[in-house]
Amino acid sequence: MAIFQFNITDSSFKVERLPDVSTECATIYKWKVTMPQGNTVRFQIGQTFQHFSNATYSVLGVDTAFSTTPVTFAFGGDLYISFSLGNSGTPGLFHKCRIEVWDDTTVESYNYFTEQVERTNDNNPCDNPLGTGGTYDNLTDTPNTKVSHALKLVRVNATEDAHEYVDPGSLGNDLNYTHVFTSSTSVVIAHNLGKIPSVTVIDGSGNMVHGDVVYTDLNNLTITFNIAFAGTAYLN
Repeated sequence: MAIFQFNITDSSFKVERLPDVSTECATIYKWKVTMPQGNTVRFQIGQTFQHFSNATYSVLGVDTAFSTTPVTFAFGGDLYISFSLGNSGTPGLFHKCRIEVWDDTTVESYNYFTEQVERTNDNNPCDNPLGTGGTYDNLTDTPNTKVSHALKLVRVNATEDAHEYVDPGSLGNDLNYTHVFTSSTSVVIAHNLGKIPSVTVIDGSGNMVHGDVVYTDLNNLTITFNIAFAGTAYLN
């Protein structure tokens, strides 16, 4: 369904549907709104459709989030409106949504545009693959809630058995681990760095001590010494 009405004497008000972007999880819909200099545009997502996500509008490259609440904006340039529809997860149920745009603040305006779009993929949602939480690619979701993890990224953990949330600011920093051990000739270290780290051992007097390092796997190693002593192992 698509309805596009405009005043022929004011044809500079235009709404253009831009190409959709489809992924395995969702389809992103985007529109470009052009209006005369100094005019006011009002837009919203249809109140009867509640399956959308990531709704934003953009002016001069600045993205701002919005929901079903009508937004009124006075501007003489191009306005971009977008939102996404994810997989429904229910066979035969297809998510849909409607965008509505007026070239002034009143619904009665004859410069009016509305368009309904529909996501036709009913596969399981990517952020909830089993419909009720669980695993994806045999990776357990840990933690299993987005609460308190805003703006964080998702990655596979060092043991490759779960997802985890990561602060983007920590990426690019070299992973390291410090292990303090008591007097022993053999030290077993579970560092969980997910790599083969370099090893430096310092005894209680601050002297560097060399030992025989055996890497069990990417997350565990054992250091063997000729004599027992207490110290600290630094892994980088």
